[in-house]
Amino acid sequence: MLAGFLFLLGHGAAVFVAFQLKKESDSRRMKAMLDVSAASWPTMMLSLLALLLAGIGLGLMNMSFWSRGWIWTSLVILIAISVWLYLQARGIYQPLRKMLGMVWLINGKPQPVEKARPLAEIKAHIVKSRPLETLIIGVGAFALILWLMIFKPF
Repeated sequence: MLAGFLFLLGHGAAVFVAFQLKKESDSRRMKAMLDVSAASWPTMMLSLLALLLAGIGLGLMNMSFWSRGWIWTSLVILIAISVWLYLQARGIYQPLRKMLGMVWLINGKPQPVEKARPLAEIKAHIVKSRPLETLIIGVGAFALILWLMIFKPF
């Protein structure tokens, strides 16, 4: 339960930042928002790992679960949606950090700060983000996993 709560709490900052960035026109505030979002990353990842390990551990407590399709389906959904959401975020927010003249990453390695781009170019990049679509897919996947865990339909 605690891991689930921390997982949602960690995502709260990132989700609100994703929506707020689309409305923002002050690059200093954009940088601050991206820093808040980045600060929530360890909480998101550690709680995701805790959720995954707890789910596997609970499955091992009742070995009959592993012969049922719902637990495998849940794991596949969790892994697939995690990878998809990570790739979505990385494709928008790492280039945005670079455009704003912030430290940005390639494969987890910090890259040199570059000169900030014009605000119009930054805003044009932010328009490419789809926070509502990402939110709906993420919440939908989470709800589907919960449904599978509760009802164990197959």
